[in-house]
Amino acid sequence: MIVVRRNRPHDPERVQQEMEAVFRTMMVPRPALSRGAAGRWRPSLEVYETGDALVVCAEIAGMDEGQLEVVVDGELLAIRGERPDPDHSDRRAYHEARIPYGAFGADVYIPFPVDPERTQAEYRHGFLRIVLPRTAARTIVPRQAEPDGRSEGAR
Repeated sequence: MIVVRRNRPHDPERVQQEMEAVFRTMMVPRPALSRGAAGRWRPSLEVYETGDALVVCAEIAGMDEGQLEVVVDGELLAIRGERPDPDHSDRRAYHEARIPYGAFGADVYIPFPVDPERTQAEYRHGFLRIVLPRTAARTIVPRQAEPDGRSEGAR
């Protein structure tokens, strides 16, 4: 079972600091095969909306559910984990090496309010599928203003 955690409430100052850190890392030239910030690799993702949810699918083969962490933190979904290298031998002569091992992470912006309590995550056949249901929309009832400037029911 994958545990979906919810972090502290939205903190604008923390979000600004994180965005500044992202921009700083984007401005530093890196080799094409770099693992990115802090040596992490980023799994391939599909992010799409249905009528009532945001769905995120991550391609992360070779994992167990206990090795995955899913966190909803305000407007951000964070996926973290570490894929172990199945072959620990030191004597290797690679001809091709395109499967990343080690720590990975992906952050996804959540474009609308979601209900973290109803968020579901499932890992099957190498794919992590996360469904973030929209929160119920608040109903706004318009009130008619009376000619003297007061609204109905406010007598």
